[in-house]
Amino acid sequence: MKIAFQTLGCKVNLVESENLKSKAIIEGFLYTDKIEDSDIIVVNSCAVTDNAEKKSYKLIKKLKSKYPEKKIVLTGCLAELKKNNVKDADLIITNIEKDNIFKYIKTNENQLTPISELDYYKESFPNSITDKTRGFLKIQDGCDSFCSYCIIPHLRGKPRSKNKTQIINEFKDLLKKGFKEIVLVGIHIGKYGTDIDTDLYTLLKDLTKLNGDYRIRLSSLELNELTDAMIDLIISEPKICKHLHIPLQGTTDKILLLMNRHYTIKEYTEKIALIKNRDPDFTIGTDIITGFPGEREEDFKEGYKNLLEMPLTYMHIFPFSEREGTKAATMPDKVDDKIKKNRSEILRELSDSKRFNHSKRLFGQKVRVLTEKGNKGLTDNYFEVDITENIANNLFIDVHIVGVAFDGTLLGSIK
Repeated sequence: MKIAFQTLGCKVNLVESENLKSKAIIEGFLYTDKIEDSDIIVVNSCAVTDNAEKKSYKLIKKLKSKYPEKKIVLTGCLAELKKNNVKDADLIITNIEKDNIFKYIKTNENQLTPISELDYYKESFPNSITDKTRGFLKIQDGCDSFCSYCIIPHLRGKPRSKNKTQIINEFKDLLKKGFKEIVLVGIHIGKYGTDIDTDLYTLLKDLTKLNGDYRIRLSSLELNELTDAMIDLIISEPKICKHLHIPLQGTTDKILLLMNRHYTIKEYTEKIALIKNRDPDFTIGTDIITGFPGEREEDFKEGYKNLLEMPLTYMHIFPFSEREGTKAATMPDKVDDKIKKNRSEILRELSDSKRFNHSKRLFGQKVRVLTEKGNKGLTDNYFEVDITENIANNLFIDVHIVGVAFDGTLLGSIK
């Protein structure tokens, strides 16, 4: 039987799908990347927002309509959210048994156990890869922050950490395969180790002691998890990328409180300023939700001013998307969709300006990049470089930055 995968949503879903592709062969299936050649299509779905849920539904319906003879298997967060209420799926496997999906495909059984019943890290397949240059290693799953807008704790369960020895072994395996950048991913990686008597700081210290020429990138860290010791380690350790994604979400103290985010604008600004003062080339990105319930025009203007003054490099902007089952869905003073769209456009323009201003700092500098296909390279502080010469893939090289595009992309030469 030939099996294909369609993946929506976050990097964790992407990594899990890649791991399942590897496991498919062990389980007696043939993996194909061509949907039309498959007998079974696994949809690893997303439901983090209302739009993501609609996109997942749309894909399943489209696949069933176009390929009625194929078995459509739904897993991921839509399966967790809706259980057996997805009519176009032939088989539904919730997140708790995603790694055992082939067993249920063979027996043609739905598996609808809620993720809330899982209180330990469960993953029977080995870590695989999702990129030709960078390896992605899942270290953790779940979240218990319960931000007022977020459904993820209900779809992914409580924080659960992969055994540190297993992580180190998988990390070594990726190095043996030739990967020079390894990205640590999870639903909330700053929670790593809270359930197994260790922490992310200790894991990073152990990983940086391994032999080899490689670098480690962290997918995302919350502000309150950036202790002084963690900041010192990230800045001082050459093997850790000088790039952090630190979600802010709300742009004023009023909105942060409504979001159940446990810090203030002052605390956020001071901490990222501390990092930038120690290393001006350090890249800091963030997530912003605009149009949250109760965000008046004066709140937006105050938030814009706060963002303008923050030493951020880029911002991912999301108009608020109401999620049934969250506290925010019941909040009054909803913001009109047209207003949310307009505010999003304004903030994206600010983000573009910040990225361009940071990229200009690198003009004339010599920077180290990891080369990728198409004569491109990626700096450790997360800037893409178009290299003027033909260059092999997956090499660390030094390039001179000789140009800067308006989107922040750099032009580099090895001469």
